[in-house]
Amino acid sequence: LGYQDRKEHQVRRAPHASREAKLVRLADKICNLRDMAGNPPRDWTLARRREYFDWADRVVAGLRGVHPALESIYDEASSRRP
Repeated sequence: LGYQDRKEHQVRRAPHASREAKLVRLADKICNLRDMAGNPPRDWTLARRREYFDWADRVVAGLRGVHPALESIYDEASSRRP
């Protein structure tokens, strides 16, 4: 699959993942957003960084309900979008 197809695949599959997979995915998105906000890749434009945050929100929407405390941490990280 191409890059965009892989991204959309993650969005579609998120709600159907196991509880354990959802927890890992949620923790990964928290880490990624924190890194993106604090130390973004030099070659990423502002628009690309914003698109990443938007895409992560779409993935996490399918993970909601698995761990409210982690979801709250994600929401905090997401609020620091560029």
